[in-house]
Amino acid sequence: MGARTNFTFKTDEGYFTLYSHWGGDSKFQDLAYALVKATPRILMGDIPYALRNVVCHIIGDQWSDETGFGFHIGQEGGEESYQPVLVDFTNGTVTANGNTTTIMEFVNFYAKESASV
Repeated sequence: MGARTNFTFKTDEGYFTLYSHWGGDSKFQDLAYALVKATPRILMGDIPYALRNVVCHIIGDQWSDETGFGFHIGQEGGEESYQPVLVDFTNGTVTANGNTTTIMEFVNFYAKESASV
């Protein structure tokens, strides 16, 4: 069992996908929270630091766990049981549930559903 899902990020260098074995149920809220934490770097156009901030906040305190998360270079990740999501840092958008919005529109919508923000 699990709540398998992927978070895909586009940068100037290509695609990076973070696989989460348990993160599907709170996927969009967790991503919105992580994007809030990365907002200063996003606004500065500092994509490498923004990406690092987002990934760190999604993984949280589970960095030393043997399982739970994986990295994939490219758009293909692990098994997906939820809606795909693409954060495109090159044009400042998020594509989720078949809709593309700005990063801030995504944050404003999904952060409302997260008590952590």
